[in-house]
Amino acid sequence: MTKRPRTVGQQVSDRAVLKWPVAVDDRVHRVGGGPVVHVDCQNPHDPSVVTIWTIEPRYAQPEPKRRVQVFGTGQPLPFFAEHLGTAVAADGQLVWHAFQLPDPRKDDESE
Repeated sequence: MTKRPRTVGQQVSDRAVLKWPVAVDDRVHRVGGGPVVHVDCQNPHDPSVVTIWTIEPRYAQPEPKRRVQVFGTGQPLPFFAEHLGTAVAADGQLVWHAFQLPDPRKDDESE
């Protein structure tokens, strides 16, 4: 039996999409630092958790580096917060917005 050459869509990489549940609780949480591919409420019956999916290395223990917080529509946002995505919950009655927050430790390192 001859091996078929792999096409681009069949190649295996050292990356995978991982999910990070984030509670809607007015607190800062940490998730993976890789590219964000999606933000949503994975469980339609639980609007208190927003899930963020990121691309992370497959063979290393993923490190939750990115500081995120979920805000509701109309809530004040911190300075320098960067929008990651929006999730609609409770049949459209709740809309959550995930934001990346600056890491205060980076400010300390530059001094």
